[in-house]
Order: sequence, then C-alpha cells, then structure tokens
Amino acid sequence: MHSGFFASPILRDLGLRESDLVKIWVIACFVMVSVLVTVFSFTVPTGAVYPALLFLFPQLYYIPIVLISIWYPRYGLQCTILLVVAFLGITSYYYYLGTPIDPFILGINAAMYLWVVVATTQLAKEGGLLNVKYWNVFKNAEAGMFLCNDMNMKIVDANQKLGELLGYEPSELRGLPAEELWENPQDGATILKECSEKGSVVERKVRFLGKSGELMTALLSCKKTMEQQYIECTVFDITKIEKEEIDLKEAKEQLQYLVNSSQDLIFMQDGSGRFLQFHWAKAPEYGIDTVEIIGKTLSDLFPQNVADAHNRRIREVFRHGQTINFDFTVTLKGTERVFSTLLGPVADQSGKTIGVIGTMRDVTDGLQQDLTYMQLERELDRWRNFINTAAHELRTPLQPILGYLHLILEDPSSYALDSETVKLLRLCLENVERERRVVDRMLELGIMDSCKIQLKVTEFSLRQLISTVTRIGGYDLQAEFNCLISPDVTICADRDRLYQVLDGIISNAVRYSNPPRIVKIDYSTDEQHHFISIKDNGIGIAKKSQKAIFEPFYLADSEKLAREYGRIGLGLSIAQKYVDMHKGKIIVDSEPGAGSTFTVQLPKVVCDEP
Repeated sequence: MHSGFFASPILRDLGLRESDLVKIWVIACFVMVSVLVTVFSFTVPTGAVYPALLFLFPQLYYIPIVLISIWYPRYGLQCTILLVVAFLGITSYYYYLGTPIDPFILGINAAMYLWVVVATTQLAKEGGLLNVKYWNVFKNAEAGMFLCNDMNMKIVDANQKLGELLGYEPSELRGLPAEELWENPQDGATILKECSEKGSVVERKVRFLGKSGELMTALLSCKKTMEQQYIECTVFDITKIEKEEIDLKEAKEQLQYLVNSSQDLIFMQDGSGRFLQFHWAKAPEYGIDTVEIIGKTLSDLFPQNVADAHNRRIREVFRHGQTINFDFTVTLKGTERVFSTLLGPVADQSGKTIGVIGTMRDVTDGLQQDLTYMQLERELDRWRNFINTAAHELRTPLQPILGYLHLILEDPSSYALDSETVKLLRLCLENVERERRVVDRMLELGIMDSCKIQLKVTEFSLRQLISTVTRIGGYDLQAEFNCLISPDVTICADRDRLYQVLDGIISNAVRYSNPPRIVKIDYSTDEQHHFISIKDNGIGIAKKSQKAIFEPFYLADSEKLAREYGRIGLGLSIAQKYVDMHKGKIIVDSEPGAGSTFTVQLPKVVCDEP
C-alpha cells in the first residue's frame, strides 16, 4: 500500500503513480526551458550570443517531444501539436514586432517536430519500450482481450474481438471502468482487485453484459503485466457451450425421470457381459440388489447355461451391430418368468461397438392371458424402434460440446490459451466423455404403458399453478405470458400431474415460438369439462405430425423439429399420459408457420382410482 500524497484517491482515479509525477515534472521543466529560451533568444541584444541561441532554441523542443513519445505514446502527438503551436505563436509574435525570422525555417522546424514524435513512437513500439507492445497480440488473438490500469481499473485498450463479443467498437471501451463489463459490476471489481493483489486470476466463469443488454458467459483469465502497471485480461466466449450443457441437463433429467418411473428392466453390459447399468423397479420383490449387481455377470446370478445363452446373443450384437429381440426365461423366487428382451449396440465416436443396451419386459402374465400375435408383434416393433432411436440419438445433445472442445484443443494457440487453460479444457473433455457414457446407459422403455400411478385429487387455484410452472421453469424470463385466467378459477385434479402436463406444453410453446415469444393462456368451461388453452406464435405443426408428437422419443425428421431444438420428445408424451389418467384429452390446433394451440380438456369430476 502506498502512503502519503502520492497514494491519494485523486491520483488513483487519474491512474498516476509516483514515477508518473516525476516524469511529468521532468517534461514540464524541459517545456518551460524551451519556451523561456525561445523568448530570451528574441529579446537579447544582437551579437555573438544571438546566432547561438537562434540555433539552440528550436533544438530544445526535441527533448520534451522525445520524452513524451516514449513515456506517454498515446498523448505524444497531441502534446507535440501544443508545443508546435506555442513555438509558432512566440516566433510569430516577435516576427510581427520586427525581429528578422525566416518563415521557411520555422515551417521546417515545426514539420520536424511532428516527424520526430511519429518516428519516436514507432521506434519505441517496435523496440518493446511501450505498453503498446500488446497491440500485436490484441490484433491477432482469437479471444477477446483488454488492458486496464492497475490504479483506477479503467480500460486502456481492447482488441477488435472483444468489441465483437460485446457489441462495442474498441474505441468505445477505452476509458470505461472495467467492472462495467460485468453483469454485476461488484463481481468485476472483486475479480480485478484479486488479480491486482495476487498477480493473476485463472479461468473464472463470469457473466458479461453486452452493449445491447445481451448476456455473455465467458472464461476470464487475468494477470498483471511485467511493468505491474496494467492488468491484462483474456476473455473466451463459452455461451454456446453453456447452452449445450443446459440442454444436456434437461435431457438427462427427463431420461432419469423416465428410468425411475419404468416397470421394465433396463441394463447395459460390456463385451464380457459385466453389468454397467441396471435398473428394475421390481428388483426388490425378487431379492435383487441393483447396486451390487453392477460389475457382475449373469453367471454370478443364474445357472451357467442361462448365462451362456445370453452371452451368445451379446456376441451376436457385437458381430452384426444390429438390434435383436428374443424371449429370456429365468426362474425367480421359484417361479418361471418370461421376459421379452431387446439388445442393441452402443458405439463409440468411431462407430465401434463397445457394449449393449437392453430392455426386458416381463410378459409372463401376458402370455398366460394368450396375447394375440398382432399385439405382441406391435409391441416388439415399438421396442425395436426405441432401441434404434436410443442407440443413435441419445448422444446428440453431447455432440456439440464435444465438437467445440475438440476444435479448441486441436489448436489452442489460435485461441490464445495458456497451458493451464488447455489442461482445464482437457479435463472438461474427459468429464463430458464420461457424462456421454452415463447418458448412453440411462435408457428407459414402456413408462407410458407399464406404470400405474395413484392420482391424488385436490382442489387448487389454476392461475396459481400456471404461475408456479412459468416461474420455476424460468419460462417467464424467456417469453411474454398473457394469462387470461381469473384468480378465482379452481379445479379438482392431481396437482402434481397437472403441473407436469402444463410444464410439458408450456416448455414446448416457449421453445418453439418465434421472437418476440408470446404465449397466451386462457380458460373456459362447460357443464362437464374444464378447457385450458395454451397458444404460442411458434413454427406450427403439420397435420400429419399432430398425433405422432405425443409418442415417446418421437423425432420428426421430416419437419426437423426435434433435432433443431435438441429435444427427444418426452414432455408431450408424459403430458398425454397424465391427461389420459384424468379421463381427459389434449386437443391440438396448428398450421405450419401459424403457431399452435394446445387445449387440455379435463372432466370436472375426476376419479382417483388408477
């Protein structure tokens, strides 16, 4: 901490240090000497001294000009112009008083002063004598960069890339307090202060506020320059990566919900038959611990002949890379159970099969009831389509993140990344790869057909429920909601299930709407039913797809809805299931390009029996 006058707040606000005051004093002294000698040279009597002074006084001006150009290059030209004006003003004054002065020589001297300041600044720049040595780095860097004064934390310079990221021209950023780049200026002030005290700040995730008000998520690294007068900051935009992470989290949560709700057995095994993932809601009924089974094989649980038959099918999937279905018969607690089983391949990024994913549905009771061949065939086709979809599409949300990370790490120098940054990004890549493998294992089948849920019917405020959905889901931050439902409207239904219904429909309305996103929610009633309508201004849905959108894992490739918006088609399927449980229905009214209206029709009297 500095002390005394030189550490006063005024000096810090000006970005001055003790050494700066000394430099300014030296420059001022030479300026005064130059001016006084000029005046003196025109006022002394003519004689031997006069020619010497006449030759000397123009040369004295070079001293402050050179010092200003080296110490304060940004102000060199302005100060030189002021000196030239003073020089010409004094000489012109004495010229009009009758002093013999050659105007041509005066012009030559003035031009030489300007040439010297330009040449000195360029020489100092190329020689690394100035703080502007960072200019070449700024010019060529792929990441945003800026320098701020360590005393007053004002931006000294910023490169074009930072201007593009935040919507500014670099000249607009110069002189701006650096903390004002942050969404929360206090956060920026804290980080810059930490860098000033510790010398560096590495890989901080921050939120910057653009000129237009748009938020940008970035990785920020700061360090003090060798001269200890400036803080150099590098900004790497990770807004897209963060968005992909959010989409991945959403898909993961929906898959986890599906897994937790399923009555089917879902598993993943490696090439040797070891279980990598295992989920079965009925496992406790048969004395099976789903945690202890991880890492084991079928031979650890069942007779060897049963394990061998299953392992042969695993090898078949590895060999052909195709989904197969078969019946798996096993004795559980003394009872022979028959499972309709599907096995599909799981491939790595190169397309090599590294494991199998499978589902097993207990069809014993169905077989005992003599299910018809057509019903069974339809069910098998459905599972087969699901396995193919899961095997090829579940990795979709992770691909952009993996792609960005691979792109960055292929040539980190082009992004001005240091070794520590590269190390952290490689760690991120490893974690994303591991997360992708986990997502690949989180497979769920049959929730809409197999689970039985007891409705908990209560009376509640419909408007309050909708407000909760939009607030918790963050939809009110993404779209404008026009809710026309009176606060007095109440309905009797399972509140939690209806929450899921509205959340699924509203999330789609927000996601598929065109900016500015406007969602209108209305309510009407007749003698027997409630009608809740949700209207958006989105892309619309073709007639041929309006039934299919309620199917689990529906991917409308022809319309490019699912892939364009990064969804896997679960929200509406779950909504449809819960509305069916209420003995209601969902009505879709939509045309491509004209938005969509989803109307939830619920009976006024709901039976809570499953």
